[in-house]
Amino acid sequence: MKIAFITQSYKNDFKECKLLCDSIDRFVPEDIMHFIIVNDEDYKLFRTIEDSRHKLYKKGEIIPSYFVRFPLKIAHHHFYISPFTIPVREWIMQQICKLGVFEVIGDGYDAVFNIDSEMVFMRPLNLKQLVHDGNFVMYKNNKVTQPSHNEYYKAAKRLFKNEHIGSLTYDYMSTPVCFTRENLQKMLSEIASHSIFRNWKLALSNTYRFSENYLYGIFCTEIMSEEECNHFITSKRLFPIVDITNPNKEDLIKQIRDKLCDPEIIGICLQKTNRKLGKYIDFNLRKEAVEYFWSKNI
Repeated sequence: MKIAFITQSYKNDFKECKLLCDSIDRFVPEDIMHFIIVNDEDYKLFRTIEDSRHKLYKKGEIIPSYFVRFPLKIAHHHFYISPFTIPVREWIMQQICKLGVFEVIGDGYDAVFNIDSEMVFMRPLNLKQLVHDGNFVMYKNNKVTQPSHNEYYKAAKRLFKNEHIGSLTYDYMSTPVCFTRENLQKMLSEIASHSIFRNWKLALSNTYRFSENYLYGIFCTEIMSEEECNHFITSKRLFPIVDITNPNKEDLIKQIRDKLCDPEIIGICLQKTNRKLGKYIDFNLRKEAVEYFWSKNI
């Protein structure tokens, strides 16, 4: 089984992405590649962290050429416009790029694990936590916490043209999220088959809100069935969230220590849980805290 890690990033998260790369070099087996997908205008900046282990791609290699990114923000969002779709928010286009990842990395990988820039490995990766007996980990939890949960399910019903979805609803939102190449290709073909354009990218671009993680999880467990989709289910977050909106280093240290008390935890997600506040722990303090725990081999 050949796997890789995938990260979507942009200039404002460059330092975080560099720290993620450092943690991968420290804790992830050397034969596992890391692919980074960035906005075209950020490519030059990210070239400084590209090497034989961390390979860089532009979003423009996945986004169809008939999309044009509007240069100004509208209502705090960047939009892509095309003759065939509603204006597409950058967040939606980012999800489309995640789903189109095999178009750029090729068919040499059985599965990819999506991992955000704000995540950091804190311990050596035990591959059995991600891949076991030929099956790949999938997060699925009946304790729903996502604010747009109902909208994600409604979008899945529309895209799959399946009203039976969601008799029991689950949360599929946790990282790293695994997409197997085979299942993903089946899912995208299913979405395309119900599109007037017979094109999954246009179908998703014309969907105001969806979650790529929910779409994949629902497709695998409710359309394919858990038995045939080559996943094993867990309700455990392998990278629990550490809130960095409280600018206090002592609190950060305590949060990380508390998370690492669980020996099954692989890493942490240094997340800005309330972006409206605009105040976070300084990046250098975050980096110092992470490296402190690295030095302790906890």
